[in-house]
Amino acid sequence: MKKLLSILALACVISTLAFSQTRIVVMPFQNMDGHIKYNIYSYKLQDSLYKALQQLDPEGKYYKLVPIDSVEILLAGMNLDPTNQQYQTDMWDAVKQLKVQKVISGNFNIQAERFLINGYVIDVETKLYDKANQARDIFKKEERILEAIGSIIKRITPALIKS
Repeated sequence: MKKLLSILALACVISTLAFSQTRIVVMPFQNMDGHIKYNIYSYKLQDSLYKALQQLDPEGKYYKLVPIDSVEILLAGMNLDPTNQQYQTDMWDAVKQLKVQKVISGNFNIQAERFLINGYVIDVETKLYDKANQARDIFKKEERILEAIGSIIKRITPALIKS
């Protein structure tokens, strides 16, 4: 009887942990500059951030990431383009279909020949940015733009990993 109770208790703990994971999607960054030649960075930032988040929690203890290819298929099917000014609004239709709790995304602009990059964690239920855990005003030269990922990860991680 004690063994059965122990097994049931363990099963409850495991199921609670499995369902307590936060489901997260990393969306393409929005090119606020408008120059088409920079559109590639919308996806490079998304992909690099996704990979960094995978490395941060490889066992999926704290969160579960929606695979990038699933996001790409959905965005293509909905004809959503992160270079379009409507993207921020239309993105919520895609997010709803993905059934996630948090969205990680951002934007960039060109100022003084450098990229000004912002990364955010957005709560899906409220559609509000996590004010305490956001990466804002990261300046990088074009050839070093992906170095911004380390800064973004450092600043948004507390919103994703609760101890």
